[in-house]
Amino acid sequence: MNKYILNIIFILSVAIFSCSDTNLNKKINKADELIDNFVKTNNIPGLSVTIINKQGKINYSKGFGYSDLENNKKIIPSSSIFRIGSFSKTLTGTLLMKLYQNNQIEIDSSVGHYINNLPVDKNHITLRQIAGHKSGIRHYNDGDGMKINQNYKSSAEAIKFFINDTLLYEPGTKFRYSTHAWTLLSLAIEKAYGKSFTNIMKDEIFSPLGLENTYAEKKDLFLIDKVSFYEKNDLDSNVVCDEVNNSWKWAGGGYVSTTEEMARFTWQILNSDFLSPESVNEMIKSQTLPNKEKTNYGIGWSSIYDEKGNMYYGHTGGSVGGTTFVFSSKSRNIIAIMANISDASFGKLPFKLFEIFNN
Repeated sequence: MNKYILNIIFILSVAIFSCSDTNLNKKINKADELIDNFVKTNNIPGLSVTIINKQGKINYSKGFGYSDLENNKKIIPSSSIFRIGSFSKTLTGTLLMKLYQNNQIEIDSSVGHYINNLPVDKNHITLRQIAGHKSGIRHYNDGDGMKINQNYKSSAEAIKFFINDTLLYEPGTKFRYSTHAWTLLSLAIEKAYGKSFTNIMKDEIFSPLGLENTYAEKKDLFLIDKVSFYEKNDLDSNVVCDEVNNSWKWAGGGYVSTTEEMARFTWQILNSDFLSPESVNEMIKSQTLPNKEKTNYGIGWSSIYDEKGNMYYGHTGGSVGGTTFVFSSKSRNIIAIMANISDASFGKLPFKLFEIFNN
């Protein structure tokens, strides 16, 4: 190939990359303006946003506001650690599917197969029913809501909250969200595997995937980069939340992490060979009710739709001092958003960001 043609190829390559960089910069600037306006309008203390493209590259990762208002400490997406709330169910659902793929547990077996001496009405609930919110086990009530500040040493101790309560319906017949049920699921996993739930999660999910900033929020967990947790008072001002202890619900809502790590986790599960394509599909596809109605919930993974009917896979999370959104578009772009405040409503923000970076 002569020198003239090589020069032409080089010039064209530079032009293509320059055009690509310019296009990405426009998207970043548009996202900056959108997120900054959202944070100011909604008086959010701190917000972290990470966006990964379908090739697994971070296209956007920025912090807005503060992880600690009193000390003006900035949000850093790679290290600022938030409560991820119910995205913990997605971690647990993935663990369950990994163990199932390895023939270490059976998702259509009953919890009674793994756990002895359960009340009769709980014996025949399957692991799949629990992981799809079809167990009949109740969710929180006023006596055991999200603001519990009592330390539980084991899943076996934590199930005492609800295990003797009457089921709300025959398992498998209805969809009703229940975080309590996931504690029962974690106990079944422990019995099948032979270790504590948190150690199984570390050995089977966190270590293989290189997740170094994701933890069960234990009483003695002291992290320099853990954000402060806020809520709104009656005057709509941000105030520090009362202290809570999430040891009673690690599997369903007790983990902490960063946006970068949970975005990377989501991309790896959907795009790498960590799970087989068949296992991924089994995990993310909607379960159904006896009347064939879809629940839009698989095994720890939910599916949601925007106004245009586009589908996304992942999970939201609400906790004391934390709100989380981590979803993938069907084209495998991932958006992770975390705020250090209770009950933040992200509204259309995630879908506007998907629209910006999908184009």
